[in-house]
This record gives sequence, structure tokens and C-alpha cells, in this order.
Amino acid sequence: MKKEMKIAGMKCEGCANTVSKKFEAVSGVERAVIDLENQQAIVESEKDIPTSAFKEALADTPYEVVG
Repeated sequence: MKKEMKIAGMKCEGCANTVSKKFEAVSGVERAVIDLENQQAIVESEKDIPTSAFKEALADTPYEVVG
């Protein structure tokens, strides 16, 4: 499955790498690709993972899932 999410607060590749690592640590996530230019994350997983899990993964960062 693929899930696309808008991410607020990313300004550089370091930001994108942090979001990627946080998302890949979520149980069930196979891969997280971060598009810094479009402020977007594309997450691949075997099953549907609720958006709330990704919001929680970013809780201790300055980034957030929006929309």
C-alpha cells in the first residue's frame, strides 16, 4: 500500500532524513520517501497504517503531518 501525506516544517535534506527515519521506524512501514520540494511523504507498507501513527512518530520533532 502507498500513503501520501503532506509534511509541514521541513527546510533541508537533514529535515527530510529525520522524517524518513521516524516514519521507517513505524511498525509495518517498508519504505518512506520524502519529497522535500513538495513537502510530501510517500510511505509504502504491507497494510494500511493510520495517519495518527505518523503524527505520533513526529511528536518530538518540529515537523507535522498536515491535511
